Amino acid sequence: MLTVGVEEEFLLLDPAGAVVPAASDVVREVADDRVKPELMTYQVETATAVCADLTTLESQLVDLRQRVATACDAIGVRVAAVGAPFVGEPGLEFVTDSPRYRALALRFPDATSGGGTCACQIHVGVPDRDLAVRVLARLRRWLPTLFSLGTNSPVSSGRDTGWSSTRYVRQLRWPTFAPPEPWTSTDAYDAKVVELLDEGAALDVRSVYHLARLSPRYPTIEIRVADTCLDAADTVMLAGVCRALVTVLTADIEHGRPDLPVSGPALRSALLAVAVSGRPPTTGPEDVTRAVLVTRLLRTILPGLHDSAETDLVLAGLERVHRYGTGAERQRRLLATTPDLGGFVDAVTAATTGDGATR
Repeated sequence: MLTVGVEEEFLLLDPAGAVVPAASDVVREVADDRVKPELMTYQVETATAVCADLTTLESQLVDLRQRVATACDAIGVRVAAVGAPFVGEPGLEFVTDSPRYRALALRFPDATSGGGTCACQIHVGVPDRDLAVRVLARLRRWLPTLFSLGTNSPVSSGRDTGWSSTRYVRQLRWPTFAPPEPWTSTDAYDAKVVELLDEGAALDVRSVYHLARLSPRYPTIEIRVADTCLDAADTVMLAGVCRALVTVLTADIEHGRPDLPVSGPALRSALLAVAVSGRPPTTGPEDVTRAVLVTRLLRTILPGLHDSAETDLVLAGLERVHRYGTGAERQRRLLATTPDLGGFVDAVTAATTGDGATR
């Protein structure tokens, strides 16, 4: 059974939706080494332990969100599980004061300025690096579908932009923010990382921001295509889907089953389409709805779900997204039904800890 863990990034806001540079205060108030500052002083990141089952993962995700929210209440700020700030694009004055982050800002000022966005980073344990690289190659074609389950940043400048993920567009400023290539060995993967470093496209291994990659710190595949999810239940569903998919793709490799390749341009086009509309583009006469895409995904991952409890969690999560939409769609409904931006911020921050209705 493959292990799973999740890192979630969150925004710190005032009641009107503006970012608040309070990360150091929140981290100090939480006093838990699973909660850390991020690139910008208005962001914090949480990290679960390595988990063997989704029930344990869910418990940790809910607990971490509640701990951060409690700390935020204590110092008078809000925590929001969204992909990008609601108001404006806070600049370089908000960069966290650390040598690494200062170096990133110096080399990539435009990317760093827009880099205060929040992602959901799912780690699936694959200790064999050569096998993990081959799984990455097969995972490529599934990235748009995974992304379509995790869009959650439609609001910018206090209005609905019409996009499902403004985070994705901002992150494109980083030279390495791209899908992985169809590498066939760790030598090829490592050579590409060295090439990016030599070209100056990345500051260090950690800033090779592929949408799925070998974690530079852990023996895992790190899938980082989705925005931070609006509520923990969506995160659990997405983590379960990712682990099941990696399990199935690993078995396909071990049994010599053929892969269905996808070109780089087609993949990037599909990802951008998801960022805009919430779903990949139609490639033929069929109107490919998200329900069709999820059905295809579900047929693939079912053999990789470990037990009835895990299957129930994933199926319930997929059904919830089918019925109520992703975080982006729920944010849109909240924005349309709250009297002002302050009310919208209240609703989103309540949803972050499961205290508000987002259906």
